[in-house]
Amino acid sequence: MKCKTCGRSWTFAQAVRRSLKITGKKECPYCGSEHYSTKQSHYRFGVLAFSALFVFMLLVELFQMRLTSALFFAFFILLMVTIVHPLMIHLTDAD
Repeated sequence: MKCKTCGRSWTFAQAVRRSLKITGKKECPYCGSEHYSTKQSHYRFGVLAFSALFVFMLLVELFQMRLTSALFFAFFILLMVTIVHPLMIHLTDAD
């Protein structure tokens, strides 16, 4: 993610921390200005989350996974979504 005010790019760790916030506003770690995710970013995350859920259900059913395997696989998919999500966020100044 890149700040719209100061133009500095955030590190990946900062982007992950900011993307996990429940509130819509994300504060720049350098200049402190507030930014918001675009509607397109919200749409992309919805598609990513739905696709991950669909793939999880399909593979669990297809391979008849046991509960422990399914939980491990669910954790892996959740981790992948958490890693990919900050890369898909675009910021705007307006809410």
